Amino acid sequence: AAAAAPVAAPSASSAAPAAAEDLGALLLTVVADKTGYPVDMLKLDMALEADLGVDSIKRVEILAAMRSAAPHLPEVDPSDMAAVRTLREIVEYLGRTTGAPTDPAPTTPSGPSAPRETAAEPVSERAGRFVVREAVATASGRSMLDAVGTGLVAITDDGHGVASALAEKLEASGVRVAIVEAVPAEAAGVILLDGLRACPDAATALAINRRAFQAAKAFAARASADGGLFVTVQDTGGSFGVGGVDADTVWTAGLAALVKTAAQEWPAVRAKAIDLERGRRPTAKLAAAVLQEIIAGGDELEVGLHKDGRRTTLVSVAEPVVEAAPRVDATSVIVATGGARGVTAASLLELARRAQPRILLLGRTPLADEPAACRGVEGDAALKKALLADAKARGEMLRPADLGRQVDGILRSREVRETLAAFEAAGSPARYVPVDVRDAAALGAALDEVRTAWGPITGLVHGAGVLADKRLADKTVEQFDLVFGTKVDGLRALLEATAGDPLNVICLFSSVAARAGNPGQSDYAMANEVLNKVGAREQRRRKGACLVKSINWGPWEGGMVTPALAAEFGKRGVSLIPVATGARMFCEELAAAPSDDVEVVIGGLLSGESQPVGPRTHTVTVDAASHPFLTGHRIQRDAVVPAVLALEWILSAAAAERPDLAVIACDDLRVYKGIPLPDFDGRGHAFTVTLDAQPKGREVVMTAALVGADGTRHYGAVVTLGPASHRLAPPVLSAGTLEACRWTSSDIYGELLFHGPEFQVIRGVEGVSDQGLVGTLQGVTAQHWIGGPYATDVAALDGAVQLAQVWGLHRLGRLSLPTRIGTFRQWQTGPVDGALTCVLEGRVTGKHGLAVNLLVVDAKGTPVASMTDLEMHMLPASKSSQQAAGAR
Repeated sequence: AAAAAPVAAPSASSAAPAAAEDLGALLLTVVADKTGYPVDMLKLDMALEADLGVDSIKRVEILAAMRSAAPHLPEVDPSDMAAVRTLREIVEYLGRTTGAPTDPAPTTPSGPSAPRETAAEPVSERAGRFVVREAVATASGRSMLDAVGTGLVAITDDGHGVASALAEKLEASGVRVAIVEAVPAEAAGVILLDGLRACPDAATALAINRRAFQAAKAFAARASADGGLFVTVQDTGGSFGVGGVDADTVWTAGLAALVKTAAQEWPAVRAKAIDLERGRRPTAKLAAAVLQEIIAGGDELEVGLHKDGRRTTLVSVAEPVVEAAPRVDATSVIVATGGARGVTAASLLELARRAQPRILLLGRTPLADEPAACRGVEGDAALKKALLADAKARGEMLRPADLGRQVDGILRSREVRETLAAFEAAGSPARYVPVDVRDAAALGAALDEVRTAWGPITGLVHGAGVLADKRLADKTVEQFDLVFGTKVDGLRALLEATAGDPLNVICLFSSVAARAGNPGQSDYAMANEVLNKVGAREQRRRKGACLVKSINWGPWEGGMVTPALAAEFGKRGVSLIPVATGARMFCEELAAAPSDDVEVVIGGLLSGESQPVGPRTHTVTVDAASHPFLTGHRIQRDAVVPAVLALEWILSAAAAERPDLAVIACDDLRVYKGIPLPDFDGRGHAFTVTLDAQPKGREVVMTAALVGADGTRHYGAVVTLGPASHRLAPPVLSAGTLEACRWTSSDIYGELLFHGPEFQVIRGVEGVSDQGLVGTLQGVTAQHWIGGPYATDVAALDGAVQLAQVWGLHRLGRLSLPTRIGTFRQWQTGPVDGALTCVLEGRVTGKHGLAVNLLVVDAKGTPVASMTDLEMHMLPASKSSQQAAGAR
């Protein structure tokens, strides 16, 4: 189903109960419309799941239709409905807000409504593509322990003594600590060290994920009400397994996804996943490393602590796929789970059209013959009506839940048969075997039959998955086992069953929920994160003989994304992946050139869910250890923060909120008060970047401020993020007819500017005129600046501002300082290697002002970044040039 499909809304006659505030009758009408059950079968006391089979996705549809029929009803966050179990509880929930009566009127509402057309947002022919990589991260110095106050911190035992050593260090700091087997109800903080346990096999490692889920569930009630501390610790090489981990500890990778989901479900909790590379370090040093991260780490949810002292995090980097020779052709034998229906089937059908491989589909749907009463009947509601009539004719009664399951089985079987026919029509021989992929014996038998008929298996596509969306407090262990096991145990069984086959392609259908977390999907996120990291291990283990891709799909237009759910995504600025686009990009991944990038994100992160809409804060700590290059930006004795570094901090914070999007523009960066750092060489200074984010179509607009520890507002800006395709073309600038500049680089830094060696990035001035200037620069890499990851090449940008100061000296004879950047845009993210060229176009404004436009390009002439409407102001001649420069 495409996102542009009609959205059913109650008809004029069925909207009448809403006008009378009869929510009960309206709800029964909507449920009948959305489920196909006759309205006279429905009672308000029916359970949503047990009696009606209404899952979390169907609830979104029902709530959307309720508001469409009764616009006075309040906006309801679908996640608030997690605790609602019956239809009557929905009515009571809405009634408490609107004051409407909760009992249905005695009149019988009318039947299903007519569809209403809705406008669909145009979609790109390509979705965003991002690879997940490790990047160095500098600790901010912010402690997490303030979240527990005087409460108890519960630590689970790792079995190696780290828990005891950590507990001793925390107690010495005045923290109440207990080493526990299970998380007690009174715990204000939880540190899970189970991920450091010995893992002699995959089963042991997988059990650690289950224990972590149970611990989070036990902590959920306290965390939701009062906040607190939630930390997991694992050992997957310090990189969360991105580079491939040989040990079976890789199967513990779900812990990080649990943290990312918990952080969203519990916004008042300080949460962090730590990957502690053990190496041969003694227990005391391991405990000290964990403690240091807790008391002086940063805001990153994922932090890797390497044995060599490096501190890293994971970042999503936009990068197009590079295709090579296809690995799948007509001789290939592909085994696919979950590929008989939905988006996996659509992806495989595109592969069939391109390469005609032989395909074995494994699924849970038994292909039973349809009852005679259903033959020729189309649609959910019509099938239910036919089966009810048939049952009544035989004197039988059907419960709604039984009726729903029977119709669901019929529709699933039809879809499987249609998929098989489509494969055959595309030239791909196809077979379907109903089997639980976790059943090793049944799986082995199915694969042996295919090997006998077609030959050895050459590729795996693992797309099987189920959902049971509930928040951690409400999710049962049985639901966790079903969701987590279908993905993870299924992958284990596939890898074991094909250990002797010459596989050259493995593609795992993961989810963006693993990358970003998603409320209600802790089990699903954890399972997919395990897929990501086991995929990286498989590529490393197979040493280039097999291409492995784990695709973290964003939401598709089809599959489980109904029009109502698509509308919810739209409110959060999340673009859906068109089915044709997703299928094409799947085939491109299978033809990708060899690389270490196993984990790929396609689509976008769930903006309103991965990061809450509204104010967010990021802390930046500045001292000589974290920002040593600022030694070269001193005014008299004090280091001073340049404007472009403030810009860098704001953009880094925005990118951390939405790593799936690109910086489209930063507008109206204003300097309210310069930032001297008098304690730079001592304890340092802390600043906060605040971001208030609001979705705007496919973009997100963030109002940003940079604030000091004393509350002083130093900078403000508006940042727009969106798909990289939304970036505008770079400006075309003219510096006029150039003449030789009378100043050399040594003159510039020896006489004109105050900058020390770390900031001496101007390599030369090619020419100058009354209309502009052209100069050459170098950036962060050439200057050997530490820190990062950087959102911009901040050194080169400062060099561009320095060139504006040089041009100001040429025109007005005095140094100037920037007070506002009208618009900043960039086309390349982070540091740029090699020489850079800056073109400046400017004019004098009044007696003491300049308006400057700057464009920086790399050695190939490719645009890097631009600043337009950069406002520069001369300072009084009585002030020294150092004072002038220091004010910015």
